[in-house]
Amino acid sequence: MRIKIASHSGFCFGVKRAINIAEKTLKESKDSNNIYSLGSIIHNPQVVEGLSKKGLKVIKDITNIKKGVVIISSHGTTIEAIKKIRDKQLDLIDATCPFVKSAHNIVKDLKASGYRIVIIGDKKHPEVKALLSLAGRKTKGNKIAVISQTTQSKNNYLKGVARLLKKDFNELRIFNTICNDTAHRQALTRELLKECDVMVIVGGKNSANTRRLWHICKESGVDSYHIETDVELKKEYFSGKRCVGVVSGASTPDAMVQSVVKKIKRKRGI
Repeated sequence: MRIKIASHSGFCFGVKRAINIAEKTLKESKDSNNIYSLGSIIHNPQVVEGLSKKGLKVIKDITNIKKGVVIISSHGTTIEAIKKIRDKQLDLIDATCPFVKSAHNIVKDLKASGYRIVIIGDKKHPEVKALLSLAGRKTKGNKIAVISQTTQSKNNYLKGVARLLKKDFNELRIFNTICNDTAHRQALTRELLKECDVMVIVGGKNSANTRRLWHICKESGVDSYHIETDVELKKEYFSGKRCVGVVSGASTPDAMVQSVVKKIKRKRGI
């Protein structure tokens, strides 16, 4: 059985930047007992656990926080949450991915220009919640603009745009806010699907971009398994298979991918 690994793996730029910011803060802060991440700084439980062991405390809100440093996750947060942090005079460090920030700026400009803004994405995801808080709740007007969650699949985005085209409007502006890293990983996944009869997708179960890769694989009809670590691998996944493709999400470290590949080799006696 052959093993083919996507040529692009490991942390994306935004994830790497957020981790570096967290580690630098943990190292340099004078108040090391009060360093918080508002939500998981990235969506990889194992990496977040590692940062927690170094002192980073993950919180859902700041209601009970009286002092210290609050780091905004790579996904960004709502304008209401930022206001609360500032009102409480907590130190704020923004680790929002620059590509997500770019989408924020587009939304701000569109809102100022009077557009109704449609966001295509997972409404419960922190990135989308942040975008919605910036967009407001404008429900009237014939000028419509549509943007995407940065980790959305191109196909899903285009389907959403197609549905909008059936509505009445005077003007529709479409912005491609899917980040390059996301698009590249999805393209590489589709290439591997042409060659492989089983796929292993490595990354956090709470990671939107990793789940998107898994959905792409499942939709193709190829046997596909989304795992976080090599412990989840089962020998029967590869029984009778000739080629396994391995892809990973943007918040999955290279070491984790290599660990999975080694485990596959051991299970198949490669």
